Amino acid sequence: MRLHTLLTGLFVTLFAATTLAPAPVRADDAQVLLAKHRAFVGWQYGDGGVSSLYLERIYTDATGKVTQHATEKRLGLAYRRDYQASATYGEGGSTGFTGRVFWKTSENGFTVPMIGDTAKYYLAVDVLFMEGSTELPATVQSSTSINGKSVQIVRIAMNGAVPFDVYEDPQTGAYVRAVIDPGGSQEAIINIASYADLAPGKKIIGSWSFGDDKGAYSYTKTVLNAAIPADGLHPPTSAATWSFANSQPFPIRVTDDRLYVDASVNGVAGRFIIDTGAGDIALTDDFANRAHVKTVDHSTAFGIGGVTKSLVRKADTLTIGGNILSNVIVSSINVPLEDKKNYENVDGLMGFDLFAGAIVDMNLSDHSMRLSDPTTAADGRGGYPMTPDLSEGVPMVPVKVDDKLTVNAVLDSGGSSLVMLSNQVEDHGVHLIVNQENTFLNGNAVASGVGGDEMLRCGPLGRITVGPFQYTGLEACESTNWELHEGLVGFDFLKHFDYVFDYPHGVMYMIQHKD
Repeated sequence: MRLHTLLTGLFVTLFAATTLAPAPVRADDAQVLLAKHRAFVGWQYGDGGVSSLYLERIYTDATGKVTQHATEKRLGLAYRRDYQASATYGEGGSTGFTGRVFWKTSENGFTVPMIGDTAKYYLAVDVLFMEGSTELPATVQSSTSINGKSVQIVRIAMNGAVPFDVYEDPQTGAYVRAVIDPGGSQEAIINIASYADLAPGKKIIGSWSFGDDKGAYSYTKTVLNAAIPADGLHPPTSAATWSFANSQPFPIRVTDDRLYVDASVNGVAGRFIIDTGAGDIALTDDFANRAHVKTVDHSTAFGIGGVTKSLVRKADTLTIGGNILSNVIVSSINVPLEDKKNYENVDGLMGFDLFAGAIVDMNLSDHSMRLSDPTTAADGRGGYPMTPDLSEGVPMVPVKVDDKLTVNAVLDSGGSSLVMLSNQVEDHGVHLIVNQENTFLNGNAVASGVGGDEMLRCGPLGRITVGPFQYTGLEACESTNWELHEGLVGFDFLKHFDYVFDYPHGVMYMIQHKD
């Protein structure tokens, strides 16, 4: 799908919820059930009983191995969660909520806002875990059985958040499952295995899993009404730092397929793909070894074709266009020689951390790029402003496909030139015409990624709409790597625009070429 180091284990698993015919219920049944739950946990959000929390949690995978540690500080719904990448390496990024804005950082500590539907999803999850559901408007949907136990399904509604269903054991009042955004594009199942005691008579959700994931999250330490300093919920200071020594544009290479830029790492020159679809800065193992980039941890990267091993490394300096990024975490992967030749012997990818800590003006018209300090105002050059979803370290925007289906698509300058969609789109009225004359793909294509190759079903597509821009006469492919409401828009569309990326402020500008 895209290069992304798997370190944080954020809430990304999607799973289809089982639907049942609703049974007749009285209007007040939902409030009776929620009162039962409130009595079971012994508190509710805003009642003063839980003013702050300090929490430690782990993720245990299906083999029983602990693969993630995190600490969390909370003041009501506001929080900061810091992830530890492994038992030996502490820099895994952070997420949080100020009470108004959700945010996340890269491993290097660059902070970007999370907005739109993603923020609505996280608010629903936040309300669930902080026992804010019992005072919200609710209706009973139906009853069902989970693990042989009869449960009642109650739908919770909240302004500013996606709806969510709680599955309550009517005998005890415990929630045993929650479905965030039921039937929507962000639907996710949270299986609640147990509750943890905060104090006598006060509980919180203690262990849980997502969808069909065989691993589980659990709290290993809870401190009720912990002392949290005034700045305790602020985003961390970035470990990597920019020195913006050159305010002038510098050259990039623009081809029909992708973008290239020259840069040096620890003083060793290399050629890199500018890849908005990469979740970090990634080097080939060969180049990282030549540049003496220190290895600090082992990790995993995924992309089209599956999963592969990667290394987490720390570079002293990365110099691009006369600007220097110091103390920067990068990843590296083993790239076979034949694959390097296919990408003109590049030495890596310039992904999220290039964009997250700077304003990046990418001028494809005159083959140049310019970096500037994000503390200054971005000049959008009269372009169309968009607010991308940056929660996965890549820019995702709503894209309408043939006016029939809207997907949250990655704008990917470094991977496929094509549009890529889920293989489920055929069931929703979007059809590709395959094995037709005058199509350069003629029905099939092979997509190569970090984890290997995937055979794709491809053909002409009517059009896509991105913001005010319509694109027709395009080829698209269906992939098993995408869920129904996910997708990718490649370079064949992107090359018709210039861009100003202002990730620190959650905005990007698209400037259409006049040709």
